[in-house]
Amino acid sequence: MKSSKQIKFASIPLAALCLAPLSCLAQSNQVNLFELVDVVVKPGMTAKFEEGIKQVNAYARSHGDTTGTGVFQVMYGPEEGNIDVLIPFRWENEDNPPSYEAGLQQAIAKNVEPYLSSAHTQLVRELPNLGNHPAANAPPQKYYEVINIRVKPGRMDDFLGAVGQLSTAEQKFNPGPNPVLVYTTVAGGDANEVVVAIGHPTFADFARQGKSNTEVLTAAYGAPAARAVVSSLDNTIATEQVTIVRYRPELSFAPNGQGQ
Repeated sequence: MKSSKQIKFASIPLAALCLAPLSCLAQSNQVNLFELVDVVVKPGMTAKFEEGIKQVNAYARSHGDTTGTGVFQVMYGPEEGNIDVLIPFRWENEDNPPSYEAGLQQAIAKNVEPYLSSAHTQLVRELPNLGNHPAANAPPQKYYEVINIRVKPGRMDDFLGAVGQLSTAEQKFNPGPNPVLVYTTVAGGDANEVVVAIGHPTFADFARQGKSNTEVLTAAYGAPAARAVVSSLDNTIATEQVTIVRYRPELSFAPNGQGQ
């Protein structure tokens, strides 16, 4: 099963991540859209960048920010060292921004942007019907396994259908404690990309082995149906890439007090 390795990773199960406390916050408020900002810090500017993030968080906290941010650092992968910032997003806020928004953007321009080489923003959607979602306000995991999957053009429905069958089977026949969320691109990125993120409390947890996809699917649906689901996954995936990121609580901010 060459192309569905990422689902094997997710079969711890393919089900509940809280990509920082803000994802938990978003779930409780029915928000499943996020801005994902990938930034590259200028060489030698890491300390100033981090201090700037803390100053922006202090401004947000003191002015009643109800959104929050989660900050992650890439540890393993082609973008090693990059910083990813995840921010809950509401369309209506773009038309009627909160009163503190202008000042917050000024704080970012002053305290963060001078230390960046680049920044790219995209909108992503968390799929609520897939995954093993944590309880509201669950604390974030220390590490996350992030699997970037590029689905073949025109095959997204087939892929998500197969993932849904696997997710259902995992929850019943291979349940586990690891949080997992599944995201698709809304704007600003590859429309055929799916991201699966699996939380881990320790590095040792990465080594824990669950049942194989075939075992889980066979238990749930029988051997012929299991082979069909596996084939669908293999035939819909173009490429996949696995990275590991570390949650940075000291740089993150959530209105409920986490990340302070």
